[in-house]
Amino acid sequence: MMFFTIIQVIYNEIIDLAKEYKTMMFSLAYSILKDHQLSEDAVQEAMLSLMKNMDKMDNIYSDRSRNYVYTVTKNKALSMFKAIKRENIVQFPDDGGLYNIEGALDVGAFANEYGFTDELLIDAISKLDETDKDILCCKYGAGYSGKEIAKMMECSPDLVYKRMQRATAKLKDIIETMRSEGKNE
Repeated sequence: MMFFTIIQVIYNEIIDLAKEYKTMMFSLAYSILKDHQLSEDAVQEAMLSLMKNMDKMDNIYSDRSRNYVYTVTKNKALSMFKAIKRENIVQFPDDGGLYNIEGALDVGAFANEYGFTDELLIDAISKLDETDKDILCCKYGAGYSGKEIAKMMECSPDLVYKRMQRATAKLKDIIETMRSEGKNE
């Protein structure tokens, strides 16, 4: 019986917390994320965190608790915002075409080094595996550094540099093969 009473008290505090701060939490999250659904997700994540740390709030109506709720919500929204910015921006649709949501693929970065047409480059890149495409498009299409790509791919910069060297060598071999077969125009 006592366990049920404790659960009921905690439940009531959570309900009161949600009623008291829901609007403020959503407004804060929306001011950071600029998206209703993401803001709702951030508020839910903040509520979960607040529920786990109810012991840190002596009175949910106090200024101290309000500041704590504000800080937790702000941190959750900022974490989500940073995670969204870190996401891989290169997308490859099923039709095999290359698209970079930051802009068109910068094939000129390759063409100057190897001297081939843009269509040939796109055909050659399409023959690479997805990881090699991602690395090359991030590096030469979007202009990311090796360290930035490593962070996005959650691996070491050394691995990215080595993959970049190998992908560039594969691309060169593919292009030379295509040229020898008469596909350079």
